[in-house]
Amino acid sequence: MENLFTMPKKIIVLGSLFLLFSCAQDELLNDDSLKATPRTFIEKWSSDKLNVFKGPKVAVGNDSVRSWISVRKDTGLPNEIGIEMSPGALTGLPDYAPGVEGPTIVLPLHIKAKQLTPFKHIVLNWQNHGHGGGPTNTEFNSPHFDFHFYTISNEERLAIPDWCSCPADAAFNIYPPTTTSTTNSPVTITTGGYMPLGYATPPGQGAVYGQMGKHWLPIPFNYLPFTKVMVYGTYDGKIVFVEPMVTREYLSANPDFSAAYSQPKLFEKAGNYPSRYNIYRDSKTGNIKITLSDFLARAATPY
Repeated sequence: MENLFTMPKKIIVLGSLFLLFSCAQDELLNDDSLKATPRTFIEKWSSDKLNVFKGPKVAVGNDSVRSWISVRKDTGLPNEIGIEMSPGALTGLPDYAPGVEGPTIVLPLHIKAKQLTPFKHIVLNWQNHGHGGGPTNTEFNSPHFDFHFYTISNEERLAIPDWCSCPADAAFNIYPPTTTSTTNSPVTITTGGYMPLGYATPPGQGAVYGQMGKHWLPIPFNYLPFTKVMVYGTYDGKIVFVEPMVTREYLSANPDFSAAYSQPKLFEKAGNYPSRYNIYRDSKTGNIKITLSDFLARAATPY
């Protein structure tokens, strides 16, 4: 198995600033295209029509986790990219004391994944005590995993500094264009451009963490009580990750989920970008998969 690449675990706290969202935001994500659908109802490509490329196994819990990508044989385009967890990876996980930081686990990608998608590596964080965030800063306290799909290299991610109340911090609050501040709450809510519609973040140090970036939650909070949610991350004017957060309880309960997530209107770089995230158990292997799929070819559009 591949050795772990580690760094101190960072706790995501989006905080209680989101308490003041008005009911006007309730309409932002009520598009039928964003409704959840059981994975079994989503069209699947049979294995004989796909090539599968896997990253190295990395030890997690009592077993292992690895990255993988499936590619269509007829077109050579990506079909699905994600993480495969053996059932044993959900057991024997470290029980860190509150406030004690565990490792961040880097899952290297197969070269095919880097060639065909925007992603450069995947990072996994086990949060055995959860972390703050949401309207009351307690919604994400249940044990869960943070799965970061990074569009920057591991070296670039590690170079993102901790917050230090210094000039370098300005990069955390340079957002991809265009966003605007609401008039009824102390948050920034995205309005399009290079950011997806209906995501929000607090100003300043809020939701900022070194070796990660600034975190954005979807609004309204119709995914609470929390079992899973798709988070975006930015740094220095660019989207640097998308992050499914999923509770261990949900992963252990024979999941069968697929949903579209909000997309930017414009893309700085051309490429194949996913538009759905999926959490399901592979019926053949029993392994759990957390994936991104339904890739769309996007053209580079200057803003």
